[in-house]
Amino acid sequence: MEQRNSSTYRVLARKYRPDNFDSLIGQEALVQTLTNAIELNRLAHAFILTGVRGVGKTTTARILAKGLNCIGPDSTGKPNINPCNQCEQCKAIQMGNHIDVLEMDAASNTGVDDIREIIDSSVYRPVSARYKIYIIDEVHMLSKNAFNALLKTLEEPPDTVKFIFATTEIRRVPITILSRCQRFDLRRVPMDLLITHLSNIATAENIKTEPEAIRLIAYAAEGSVRDCLSLLDQASALGANQITSSVIENMLGHANSNALLDLLQNCLEGDIQIALSSLKKAIDNGAEPEQIISDLMDFTHQASLIASNSDLPDISDSARDKLSLLAKLGIPQLARCWQILLKGYQEIKFAPRPEASAEMLIIRLAHTSPMPTPSEILEKLPKASTKTVGEPDKNGGLLSSLKDDEKTVNQSNNSNASTQEEYNIKKIVSEQSLSGKTGAENDHFVKPLNKENTPPLGNLRDIAEYCEKKGALILAADIRNYVELVNFNNTSLEIQLEEGASEDLPGKIMQFLNANTDQNWQISISDKPASPTLQEEDKQVKKKQLYLASKHPVAQEVSKAFPGARVIDVVEPTQSESLSSSSSIETSSFIANLEQSGLQKPRNRQEEM
Repeated sequence: MEQRNSSTYRVLARKYRPDNFDSLIGQEALVQTLTNAIELNRLAHAFILTGVRGVGKTTTARILAKGLNCIGPDSTGKPNINPCNQCEQCKAIQMGNHIDVLEMDAASNTGVDDIREIIDSSVYRPVSARYKIYIIDEVHMLSKNAFNALLKTLEEPPDTVKFIFATTEIRRVPITILSRCQRFDLRRVPMDLLITHLSNIATAENIKTEPEAIRLIAYAAEGSVRDCLSLLDQASALGANQITSSVIENMLGHANSNALLDLLQNCLEGDIQIALSSLKKAIDNGAEPEQIISDLMDFTHQASLIASNSDLPDISDSARDKLSLLAKLGIPQLARCWQILLKGYQEIKFAPRPEASAEMLIIRLAHTSPMPTPSEILEKLPKASTKTVGEPDKNGGLLSSLKDDEKTVNQSNNSNASTQEEYNIKKIVSEQSLSGKTGAENDHFVKPLNKENTPPLGNLRDIAEYCEKKGALILAADIRNYVELVNFNNTSLEIQLEEGASEDLPGKIMQFLNANTDQNWQISISDKPASPTLQEEDKQVKKKQLYLASKHPVAQEVSKAFPGARVIDVVEPTQSESLSSSSSIETSSFIANLEQSGLQKPRNRQEEM
């Protein structure tokens, strides 16, 4: 029989497991709370610890159990936050064979019978310890009946009993359990603490490491200390205690960071051939397509943070320089790159051939990256004083025209590119803005309407009233408030726009008229003198009406009878009111009738009349 070696190797995750709160990293709030609770003798009878894997939930439970039962080397100690780890109580708890500290895995003990054993034993006093402590790991795995059976004991346990629960899925724990426990949320350990912790352990274990390799391990662990130590253990075995960044990249299936940054830069510069070549080289070296795209997303995210003036202390200097170059592309282009990569990442996960899907994603990214962003398109649009919105011809082509000195000159396709681009952009913006609306106004643009019985449209007011008739109330309001008419010639309009008007308003008007009439309309923007807007005209007419009404003899007599009264509105009478007014009183008897009726100063609207 082979003799077993007594010096069995212990993995780093177990060897460097904290045995006191001083060596527990990243959980300062929890340590401070428990310290104050013990010193003030305000310790709860039940705790629940939650957080992702490897952040110290079970470790915290064991340290707390030792601290509560520690008696010190001289057997006279009191409960404290830093157990001595030398007394019999601490040693028994550390080895897991203490009779009064029961550690149970709820994943394998889920039923009522298992909980009943705890309930039955909790009524007895501790055998040798100060407190009888029950540590239940993965408590969310208990059945509903088991939770219900535990409620009464958990709410009013004996004075010498403490419960400590740990779980990674706090949402699966019933609220009735949570309300009886003091909850602690253990956060992910920050990356800088992980890097320092790994460096110290690597030095203690005589493992030679590169700073970039340690950073890659800490980044891959995602805030989990146990994952960090497991990766360090694996990397030290792979590299024979010589851990370099290339060793970590090969172990994790990552491509070289500098190569991936070059790949992302080639994509954003539109160099498809070099980008595909870099992708193939990374895959041939063992990197998974899904992981490559994930790394590209990380680089895009980091470049966007740099572009928004956010600090990134956890990246190497060489990577920072390249990311700074990518950040100069601007947030709009980086945000578009992120959206393409995010969508492509989901496609790769379900693609039958991930490599082919990754290549198609790189082609798509490289093809779209040189395209200007919407803001760049708007900046490059021609800002001539006179511009005309084109219209599609019968064959679907775009007929664009530019108005100069009241003459329309047809341009060739090459010289007409900017106007075509402008029309396409306005058409897209108009369709997108209209697609989000509801009601009758949107219906006029979505489906063709009946063009029969179209009233003659001879001026701008006719167009506004026709929009109102068809239910396009917002468009009618924009016409009244922002459009100044320069010239109206059959189906051709020259207009100016007031400040605050949307740039696509001419396109909306033309689209509405073409959709609702049997004529082809053309609208252009001019810098020639224009008449006031319909709203301004209505204000002038209203002002004149109020002035004439205030000079009416009846209004004059009312002003004398009610000092301070003024005319605020003029309303056309209805037919019945017109008939009754034929027998109305004369001006001289109007005031007398008011006085005889005993009416005082009118109220509300009549007061102003």
